[in-house]
Amino acid sequence: MKKTITIISIFTILILACCSRKRAEGSSTEELYSSWSNFNEQKDVDSCKQFIAELEAFMPDSYDAYPELREQTRKELETSLAESKKILSLIEKGEGDSITVHESGRIINLSMLSYLNNQNYVLEESHSKFYTYFIWLTVAIVLGSGILILLNAREIKKRDKIIYNSEQFLRHSIEVQEAERRRISQELHDTVAQSMRYVSLLAENLSEKETASKIISTQNQNIEDIRKLCYNLTPPAISSDDMISALELLGSKIFDGMEKDFELRIVAEDSVDFSLWNDVQLMSIYRIIQEAFQNIQKHAQAHEVTVLFRSTTSDQSAGKGLKIIISDDGVGMSEETVEQINGGIFSNVKDFHFGVRNIVERVQLLGGTVTYRSEIDCGTQITVVL
Repeated sequence: MKKTITIISIFTILILACCSRKRAEGSSTEELYSSWSNFNEQKDVDSCKQFIAELEAFMPDSYDAYPELREQTRKELETSLAESKKILSLIEKGEGDSITVHESGRIINLSMLSYLNNQNYVLEESHSKFYTYFIWLTVAIVLGSGILILLNAREIKKRDKIIYNSEQFLRHSIEVQEAERRRISQELHDTVAQSMRYVSLLAENLSEKETASKIISTQNQNIEDIRKLCYNLTPPAISSDDMISALELLGSKIFDGMEKDFELRIVAEDSVDFSLWNDVQLMSIYRIIQEAFQNIQKHAQAHEVTVLFRSTTSDQSAGKGLKIIISDDGVGMSEETVEQINGGIFSNVKDFHFGVRNIVERVQLLGGTVTYRSEIDCGTQITVVL
């Protein structure tokens, strides 16, 4: 595009320069014609000298301006100049009669008329050339624009293909993650948890009851922890009707063991309609909040966590529109860390690298955006717009 603009600018400058040159030559021709007309009327020394001066000043320009008619133009102008000098000499000496002066004036008139005809022919040729240049310039602009449009369309198609492949890869990765979660959850439930129960049964037969009691208590706690882990890995099917209750149950399990004054609030405005989202999308929303909860539980040292669902779709517009605001009153993050997360740089966020990446990837898969806001000792706010 820049090259096309540059070419157009160069052509425009050349055309303006040529037009400016023709205007300058037109001005000189006009002065010559004016002095010639004045000489025809006056036929005196002053008007003759003025005409000779204009003619001598004009002749070098005319040779440079019209090389294709240089010889013919030179002859016409030199004839006029010679006759003019002849008339000037006769008038100054008082030796020329009116017939001689008239005859010389007639020769000058014929020479000037021939010259002006030549000038007119050159101007017509110039106009024809300018018209031809204009046509070619127009064709070049049209062809260039067409080529640019085709190239842009090609690039857009290539970009869309890359985006589509990226989304497909991301969707496949998330599907693999969910399948792996289910597999691990099933194995934990069927093997590890069952083995722990068996160990508890064996411990009941120990003669040392105190030791047996400690083993059974520890195993029961381990089994409960595994149950929580299995729930986090594979929660029950989530529908639009029980989205809030499922998140409340999730929060109670993740934040279990927090201080007594800890408070979790999950609020959805009346305008929010979860039925607009299918089961797969609802699970992605669930996972986004789950990742945020786990990061808060591990790193934020928060006492309050709030999840607010708001609708971003007006009554007049159709389609989905959901904003999720997850905020806590924890220790917060530095400005540099927030900038890196919002800029898509996760490698420096070592403590919660995978959690943040999972949130961003799932939001992108839903076609939304995620923004972090935080300050040290001022908590963190995650805003997801879908």
